[in-house]
Amino acid sequence: MSGLDIVRVVLMALLALLLAATGGGKVAGAASSRGIRDGLRIGATPWRLIGVFELVLVVLLVVGIWVPAGAVVGAAGAIALMIGAVIARVRAGGDQRRIGIPSDIVVGVLAIVAAWVSVTTA
Repeated sequence: MSGLDIVRVVLMALLALLLAATGGGKVAGAASSRGIRDGLRIGATPWRLIGVFELVLVVLLVVGIWVPAGAVVGAAGAIALMIGAVIARVRAGGDQRRIGIPSDIVVGVLAIVAAWVSVTTA
């Protein structure tokens, strides 16, 4: 296993854990997740569907530990998800814009690096 393979595995695991936590919270209807949803002014059904999408990405990222193509697709989905998150936060304004966007950008950059490493090691 090369150094880049180790980086890919670590990035896939990290992204999978992050998305499992946020997606699981959305699907389960956790109070903290509902608070963010309400701040973004997103309905309950679209919010749960976003959570399901996040959980699908978790599966792809975990599969991507062994199959780099799964990692590429999962990371690309995470990039799209973070772009959507930033757009939603810009539209919502206030604390959602000020507090949420930096973390979304960090996760998005992490996903970009994960996709790049996955393509490089495929």
